[in-house]
Amino acid sequence: MEATAAAAELSFVGCETQFADASQSAGLCRRLRLSGAEPLLTDAPPASHYVLVGESDRCDQLWGTLWDLRTEPCVRTAFADRIVPQCPLLSAEQGRAIVSPIGLQAPADSAWVCMDVNLVRFTNPGGALDEQALKQCVETCVSVGEALHGSLAWPTADVQHDAWLNRRLAIVLSGFGDLLRLREMPPSEHDSLRYLNQLLLWLRMSAQSQSRAIAMRSEPLPAIALSDPSHTLPRGSIREDWRRRWRAAVRATLVRHRNLLVISPWSLFPTDARADYDYAELLPLLRHADACAFNRNVSIRHWNFNQFKHFHQRARAVLKQRIATSQFAEHV
Repeated sequence: MEATAAAAELSFVGCETQFADASQSAGLCRRLRLSGAEPLLTDAPPASHYVLVGESDRCDQLWGTLWDLRTEPCVRTAFADRIVPQCPLLSAEQGRAIVSPIGLQAPADSAWVCMDVNLVRFTNPGGALDEQALKQCVETCVSVGEALHGSLAWPTADVQHDAWLNRRLAIVLSGFGDLLRLREMPPSEHDSLRYLNQLLLWLRMSAQSQSRAIAMRSEPLPAIALSDPSHTLPRGSIREDWRRRWRAAVRATLVRHRNLLVISPWSLFPTDARADYDYAELLPLLRHADACAFNRNVSIRHWNFNQFKHFHQRARAVLKQRIATSQFAEHV
């Protein structure tokens, strides 16, 4: 697909990741599977072409072209152009690359350890969640992801540097639509959205707490230390005052990983053949995602033009709201 001024094809990264220590990595992957997660190794060639839908894409002709392509198995849209950090001391990043095979929109030359946590794996037939097992799984993802960063041989020096600097984890949470269906909760009701929103807040807190605990045992994320604005100030009282303020902020927001949670907008739908548009009411859940994955596994062949366009526009509006939570770093 050719790039245009309004929609640009993304580049692919992370397709040649290998294990530096195969035996250690195999053991870590077993830990993930035993906890209920599934490792997602980024060593497969991309199966789809991704087109970035930008904020200025208001032309109905362009949307019509994208809508016509919605049934093509090898063409996907992506629209999470900003990747937000866990720590508010770090700035949001532009995502113009795709990490295969999950279609993770990410910064170029970035290094990710990817894991899938499907909520349905932690339910009984009535949809009741085993919360303790789910919490332990998310905590295991953080711990194992941290260890895997040291076991992987990254394909280039730039990607290797990003692995050291940012230690990115992609804990891909999925199964939201399936969970509601098991619990017989209509997606259009506010109680359904509130239930999943509270669940995501709790899972985010669990992941952050584990990342913070690792940072306290080892060291904070290197990107935070390198972002200290006092480095650029001349020696003197102003520099020392900035340094004290920065160190206090670091202690309050300490983490070991720049990114943790990933959500696909397509995971909001039950995993049957047709995407019921009523589940688009769950789009506000995307504000909990540090990054988004776009490997669609549901059919939207039956959607009309307005549904297709509005789904993307609403999703982008939700994702834009996330930036407000990381504005501190933009202004120091």
